[in-house]
Amino acid sequence: MLLKMSRVQIVGPKEQLQRVIDLLYHEGSVHLENAAEAVPREEIPLTGLRPERSAEIAEILSRMKEILATLPGGGSVGESYPEARSALQKMSRDEIITEAKGVIRELEVTTRDLAAKKRELTLNVATLERYAKVLDVIQPVERELPMLEGFEVTILLIQKEYSEVLGIIRKELETITKNRFEMISTSVDPETLAAILVFNKQYSENVHSFIYSVNVNEVRLPQEYMGRPFFEMFEIIEERKESARAEINLIDERLAALSKAWYQKITAFREVLQDIHDEFTAFSQFATSEYTFVIMGWIPTKLIRHMQEMLKGTFSDTVVLNELRTSWKDMEKAPTCYDNPRWVKPFEFIMNLISPPGYREMDPSPVIAIFFPLFFGIMVGDIGYGLVILALALVLKYRMKVTGFLEKVADILMISSIPTIFFGFLFGEFFGDFGEIMGWIHPVHLFGITWNRIEAMIPMLIIAIGLGVIHIVVGLVAGIYNAYVVRSKKHLAEKCGMLLMVSGIILLVGMLAGAIPEAAMYPVVALIVIGLPLILYGTGVFGTIEIMSTVGNILSYARLMAIGMASVILAMVANRLGVAFDILIIGIIVAILLHALNVILAMFSPSIHAVRLHLVECFSKFYGGSGKAYCPFRREPELNPAQP
Repeated sequence: MLLKMSRVQIVGPKEQLQRVIDLLYHEGSVHLENAAEAVPREEIPLTGLRPERSAEIAEILSRMKEILATLPGGGSVGESYPEARSALQKMSRDEIITEAKGVIRELEVTTRDLAAKKRELTLNVATLERYAKVLDVIQPVERELPMLEGFEVTILLIQKEYSEVLGIIRKELETITKNRFEMISTSVDPETLAAILVFNKQYSENVHSFIYSVNVNEVRLPQEYMGRPFFEMFEIIEERKESARAEINLIDERLAALSKAWYQKITAFREVLQDIHDEFTAFSQFATSEYTFVIMGWIPTKLIRHMQEMLKGTFSDTVVLNELRTSWKDMEKAPTCYDNPRWVKPFEFIMNLISPPGYREMDPSPVIAIFFPLFFGIMVGDIGYGLVILALALVLKYRMKVTGFLEKVADILMISSIPTIFFGFLFGEFFGDFGEIMGWIHPVHLFGITWNRIEAMIPMLIIAIGLGVIHIVVGLVAGIYNAYVVRSKKHLAEKCGMLLMVSGIILLVGMLAGAIPEAAMYPVVALIVIGLPLILYGTGVFGTIEIMSTVGNILSYARLMAIGMASVILAMVANRLGVAFDILIIGIIVAILLHALNVILAMFSPSIHAVRLHLVECFSKFYGGSGKAYCPFRREPELNPAQP
């Protein structure tokens, strides 16, 4: 469900504004509005704040980030970080900014120069290694390289399949150099030709421009290498590489020393300044008059009393929070904030994939929390796979202690593994039919049907379609609720008409299948006769297309049966291959690998299809997604100080 929100106004003397901002920022419960725009000027003329130092702090943060990027930080917060952070929090904002500028003056030029020198040396090493490779390639033609002053030597590497390019190059060089050049070609390897060009330096620019235009790989050796034997060139390259690497090591030692002395302090500076910058960024939402300040925003209704008591305890009666009366139109601007039971909260992650619901819309999270694990369990439906998925989820959450996205995924998999194990018991599946082969488990016989998925395909298809009907009906009922809440007569008529039409079609199908007496024809006709005009009133003639679309949505749930069948067949193939090899250990390895592949597929494919059935089939019947997320003014708790 969604939290009930209230629009509030916080008013107080202008000189208390900064303290109030600090309190709200650390309390983190007010979703801000632009106060200067929200309060009519005829009521009180307000001016929005323009923090002059926001841009200055942003520049300091950027420069500190560059410094941190050059320092090896170790990837974690060190022991000196809390002490540095505590010392900074005792300073005023001006003192922190002044201190930060001093740190930048002391370190920025040094770290920038060291980083630039290291990049240059690293590039030199890479270039020298490239020269060494080229020399190694063309060494077979050493004797044919001329030793002439005033001439330039360049090497072209060409794939043999494009050897005809050599003729084009030779012809063009005759024109450019007036036939004053030499070109020697030789085979470097089965796929590559090396062409060595010798020409007068006066034609250098035109020759290189032409070579660039024909997109040929050109390697130009420095002039100082020319005229030397190859062994001398290799020695020069190796000496320069060693010298560059020694300099790089010295730079790394210098940076490591700077990091040991400053990394944690700069990290603390960055965190404190980021807090200040976040506050300043929100300053444009605040407004002041000559003597007072005004803050407007939204807050969960259940937190109002707590906020009022906190403000009173801090500022006595000089700063007050008032709950404003809001019109129907005002509430359309209210942000949406989820307030679901613990078992529903993981599925809010799926809702984050799309825009949030409008404030008055029904929260779809409980629908997902009920049907997603059910769909997942039916599609996977294997005790062994369910236990493996549960174990993986537990390892992710409690052993690896993942957070954020992966934590939500782990929670969803844990919940979904329970119906997977249940349906595995119903279908008699433990790693496919392995449990049945071993005599450990057998499909349950219920309602006159043995629920072996391979043999009970038709009953499984009926169950899948039946779940589709229930899911779509839930979506239509939610659509009726949303239409009623927002007072949309046409949408209300459309959803009611579609619900009646779907009910009529279901009765008709049941009657044709012989499951319902023929007397059901009368209610079928009544449902269709009442439902069709309602649909036409709500959507016009295109309502008939919507009827067919809804029927297609229901049939789409057949994938619950199809994907489950594919999973169990792959599991059975793994078991059959496991005993097909003469060497037992090979058969076991093959079976384990196939089952592992099937488990991976079981975690991804059913999840994707279960999400699709919600977002495409069900949500299209009621979900508008016109809301804006509740984003309170606060410091982000997930910000990691170790990350520059």
